[in-house]
Amino acid sequence: MKLGMLGMWHSHADGIVRRVAEHPEEFKLVGFYDPDPRVVRDRRSHWEPRIEGFRVFDTAEQLLAEPLDGVVVEGRVFENLALAKLALESGRPVMLEKPAGQRLDEFRALADLAQRKHLHVQMIYLFRYMSAVQEMLRRARSGELGRIYEFRARLPKDLRSYDNYVAELGRYKGGMFFEMAGHVIDLMVAILGKPNSVTPFLAHHHAKSGDFIDNGVAVFGFDGAWGIIEVPALELAPRSRRIEVYGTAGACVIPHLGSGHLANKDIQPIEVYTAGAADWQTHELAAATLQISDLRQFAAVVMKRENPDFSLDHDLTVQESLLRASGMA
Repeated sequence: MKLGMLGMWHSHADGIVRRVAEHPEEFKLVGFYDPDPRVVRDRRSHWEPRIEGFRVFDTAEQLLAEPLDGVVVEGRVFENLALAKLALESGRPVMLEKPAGQRLDEFRALADLAQRKHLHVQMIYLFRYMSAVQEMLRRARSGELGRIYEFRARLPKDLRSYDNYVAELGRYKGGMFFEMAGHVIDLMVAILGKPNSVTPFLAHHHAKSGDFIDNGVAVFGFDGAWGIIEVPALELAPRSRRIEVYGTAGACVIPHLGSGHLANKDIQPIEVYTAGAADWQTHELAAATLQISDLRQFAAVVMKRENPDFSLDHDLTVQESLLRASGMA
């Protein structure tokens, strides 16, 4: 599958490039474009040794004139929907980095364009195909946990990188919550559907003066369930990213999500309790390599071999829920 990359800035872009380089029999990156020369210089130094025939184009339109089967959009959030629109208008399906822009109406217009042109748009949420996440989704969706009454997720960011967060994300009203919460809203919606209510609690709690949202909590109301999501940018404790799902017949906890840039073990534990059991059971799952499953799902849908694991309607619900929870709706 021949891919182009519009936007090279996002931290997840490096993982996509790595996976493509590791699987040349499946994927090829034909070329890249980013409007910022500094981003291009930095990425070139890391990616050129990995990608045979590495090429950066002067404009997005020049790249889109190449023979491409799909486009990966990995720029800054405020520019990504415009890049994705260019790709769709050129007749290419799109893998779009999260979150899906700052305005819901702009993402809805992009979705409408994709549907009119019968083109696939697939959001890139890093946790979707983690082994423990897939197991959690399977157990929750199968009814094994009974009626789900609570979804809880905590997704902190390291305090030591605080100044970088402010520099990169200060333009967004929702700050760190807007940047990170979509990862787990994606999973919450996959289990519980669209929330009936969203109540955000967004604050600046760092000792430095400012208005950057660095400690956010949102409560989502569903029929018969609560969703609670916490995103602090003040974390020092290691391995403290977790998801908890509680139901009337059991519960499931991922004690640490890990990430593409954090230290990860070869196994990913998941803790499960089933009604009637004496205690919690820990299952150690082989950790999946991140992002290759996203690429393979994209290829399978584009080539009409599979239906999407996550529909465009699902992604619209996730984005609407994120914007409401980030105070940006």
